Amino acid sequence: MKTGIVALIVAMGWGSLMAIFESLGKDASALFPIEHAHLAFVGWLVNTVIGFALWFLPLDRARFPKTQGRYDLWMPWTIYALLNIGLVMRLISEPLVASFTLARTALFVSAVMQFAAVLIFVALAWSRVRPPSRPAAGVR
Repeated sequence: MKTGIVALIVAMGWGSLMAIFESLGKDASALFPIEHAHLAFVGWLVNTVIGFALWFLPLDRARFPKTQGRYDLWMPWTIYALLNIGLVMRLISEPLVASFTLARTALFVSAVMQFAAVLIFVALAWSRVRPPSRPAAGVR
């Protein structure tokens, strides 16, 4: 959650800087608008959604007794590392893709890392979303 908040601050500052440049008649394309959007989407939104989901999904105490029903601890840390290391790699490598083979490789690896993070999150979330054990009163 805190990483998402920091990413929101950075993305808003970055976006504000681009708007200031444009309002002054300067070319804002040199400020990497695609990377700004990726920072806002993955850095803020995806981190925040995953953080809230991990916090609020129903517990499964039978499957995860050591963590009082939450999840194996390697899962959220792996998701966090893959998602955010992949994000940083993308922010650094994408502007350099046209110039360096290493940047293309780093961009490829960053995409795989972020996709893997989402797949691990889906596996974790899917295992915790289940129908209620008994319907609520008045529900058939």
